[in-house]
Amino acid sequence: MAIRIKKGDSANLTLEKFSVGLGWHVNEDATKIHDFDLDVSAFMVNASDKIPTDDYLVFYNSEKRLKAEKDGKLTAPVEIVPYTLWKSNDDMRAESRPTDPNMAVIGSIDNEKGDDNGDAETLDIDLRKVPADINRIIICVSIYDAVARGGQNFSQVSNAYIRIYDPDTKKDEVIYDLTEDFATSVSVEFVELRRTGSSWEVKALGVGHKGEFDELVNKYA
Repeated sequence: MAIRIKKGDSANLTLEKFSVGLGWHVNEDATKIHDFDLDVSAFMVNASDKIPTDDYLVFYNSEKRLKAEKDGKLTAPVEIVPYTLWKSNDDMRAESRPTDPNMAVIGSIDNEKGDDNGDAETLDIDLRKVPADINRIIICVSIYDAVARGGQNFSQVSNAYIRIYDPDTKKDEVIYDLTEDFATSVSVEFVELRRTGSSWEVKALGVGHKGEFDELVNKYA
């Protein structure tokens, strides 16, 4: 049975290799004037709470990419290719997934809309490949171009959750339903994966920010 956690709670991770599914529903009236796009990112930080280099920020515009199908399935051979392989940014985001140099964290195919019937975006993580100097992996969600698109925020999003599950059995290990009030937030730190000696645990953060993705970058870069 899956462990359900709430803000501030932690749970041990028994899986070393797993998927992270994130879901949300964009309220119908939120897209009447402007598109509404949420993006998932992962900050791989060291003991100083900073990403060692830009390569350890896995997000929609990461320069290191893995070719993928529209459903997110990686295409063989699974190897890192440069973002310059694609003629446009839109094509790159639709046909590849971002990753770090070790392929420890593989980001999601970009999904500009939520999904009422399942995960909107999915990351794949292999803790065995995380470099020894990386202590935490913070998984965040931010609204793309929120200010320019009429001041969008998380009050226009409902039923947000994150789940960690075994990709083979599809069984959930940990679930965190975001029930906090993020009405004034434009970006949210959902959870962190934290190294504790030789093992890892997940902690529910639920930390909202009024700034866009750049505010998260400034915090951890």
